[in-house]
Amino acid sequence: MRPAIPFRHFGIDGDVSRLGHLMREAWGLIRFVPESPATVLNLACGRADETGALFEALAPVPVGYYLGIDLLPGDIAEASQRWRPSSSETRIDFRTGDASITHRMKQLPGFDLVFIRHQNFWHDGPQWDRLLENALNCLKPGGVLAFTSYFDREHALALASLKMVGAEVLLNMRHAASRPLADAPGKSVDRHLAIVSRSS
Repeated sequence: MRPAIPFRHFGIDGDVSRLGHLMREAWGLIRFVPESPATVLNLACGRADETGALFEALAPVPVGYYLGIDLLPGDIAEASQRWRPSSSETRIDFRTGDASITHRMKQLPGFDLVFIRHQNFWHDGPQWDRLLENALNCLKPGGVLAFTSYFDREHALALASLKMVGAEVLLNMRHAASRPLADAPGKSVDRHLAIVSRSS
């Protein structure tokens, strides 16, 4: 799937391409093959730049339903303009909302994949505790929660939070091709990827 409008910032094309390669490698390592068609939930998605990379990483399994949720209406509007389904069998939906209260969204189906890019645990630990636990509870049996992080320590904190609520870590890897960012020491794009599931 290709974006209908260009990405806003320089370098995003390369970042999402590298993320797609990382996700495909990860699926192979954990032997993840979702149900067909797959259901995907992208939490705290912002502009959802990674949407196309997620679709391509899941191929050849088609995505039947893709939902992105974020608090920022402007980002959700941009995501809605950029990503349009290329097939009548795919539904893409972006909603303004609080990604930490998915437990109150009773109409949501179960998801094969819940994805969180650049989780921000340092911003508000208790809110992210809720968000991560609720994300785990959105999974179908056999589904996975995948998230990336900018920083080493923040990644470790998010993993610890998930382990506290019974998540099983399937994969935790450092992204060797992560692009360094100059605005903070030790920060890089999709620096770490972790994939967890609900304990059986």
